[in-house]
Amino acid sequence: MNLWSRIQYAACLAAVIGVLYYLATQGNPPTVGIPVDTDRDAAVRVVAPKRIAISPDSPLAKKLQIATVASSEITSPLLTVTGVVAASLHPDNGKGSDYWQFHSPDLLTAYTDWQKAVTDLAFLEEQLVDTKQLAESQVDAAQKLVERMQRLVTIGTDTEKDLAEARADLIQAQIQGRKDVHEAETAVRMAKQEEAALARQLEQAGLDPALLAAADSDVDIVTADVPESWVGRVAIGQSCVAHFLSLSEEQFTGCVHAIVPVLSAERRSLRVLLSIYDPEFKLRPGMFAEIGIGTDPRQSLLAPADAIIHIGRSDYVVVREDEAVWQVTEVKVGELRNQLVEIPEGLEDGRQVVGHGAILLKPSMIKSLQMNTTP
Repeated sequence: MNLWSRIQYAACLAAVIGVLYYLATQGNPPTVGIPVDTDRDAAVRVVAPKRIAISPDSPLAKKLQIATVASSEITSPLLTVTGVVAASLHPDNGKGSDYWQFHSPDLLTAYTDWQKAVTDLAFLEEQLVDTKQLAESQVDAAQKLVERMQRLVTIGTDTEKDLAEARADLIQAQIQGRKDVHEAETAVRMAKQEEAALARQLEQAGLDPALLAAADSDVDIVTADVPESWVGRVAIGQSCVAHFLSLSEEQFTGCVHAIVPVLSAERRSLRVLLSIYDPEFKLRPGMFAEIGIGTDPRQSLLAPADAIIHIGRSDYVVVREDEAVWQVTEVKVGELRNQLVEIPEGLEDGRQVVGHGAILLKPSMIKSLQMNTTP
């Protein structure tokens, strides 16, 4: 057999072997789906959707620390954000009245325009009252003149022409009065629209017009941007504490006064307006602060920070069901308290969870969650 024949033979043999291998693999296709642990001797096994079994006597189990979730009263903030003093009301210092200072020229301009609009509106509302009174007085005077002329015509002192002129004057007074009142009402309506538009500009900037109008000089206005994912933790009236970078040794208290209704599309955050008490006038517009929001005393569950396993877009803990079976449970996570983390939703008081070492269970946790979504 020559060299060329040998090459042809080898090529044919390789092709036959390839075809046989293809047929063999197609006859037994690999299993597609979520693998389920069936080895009874495995240290950790997936036994059901969101359920894993941990062998109590395995070396892995000895590396896990079990903690009991306990409820306790805390005053730690629900969330911590960065804020800035946007406005500060200072005593008059001989100027006749207290006055606001702002941390930006734009805020000062917006406040000045709004204040002017408020003054204009008050003036026009007074003008409307006076215009109505004047119109009523003029019509009443013209009506009385007509009645007097009617009596004089009856006794023959005045002529019908004089009475007709008096009636014409009455109609003229009625027409002019309605016109003047309409114009005054239109002016008031437009002034209200202008005031409302300027008030919304202040609200968009994080300033509450009502607070600006009613605040005393013990209060400073601080604005903070709360990320969209934390908006649910903020409510009007919540207590807060503020630590200012330039006054690091002091703590200022306050409360959530308002929440701007529009979410910032650029920052994906919501602006929160805080009233911070400053009776000694130590704060100045533009000062930055770290603000803890939600410091009212409350009962809260605390779990080890190591127990929280982040999978996808959610947080999970492994909760004991019995001696060997554990449930993969989704929870809402709050602020970190030293080595503990607040759990506002998802857990019950007294439940046992895997603390230190929970990260070793993450692959099995993922499998158990995938089983739950498999049709």
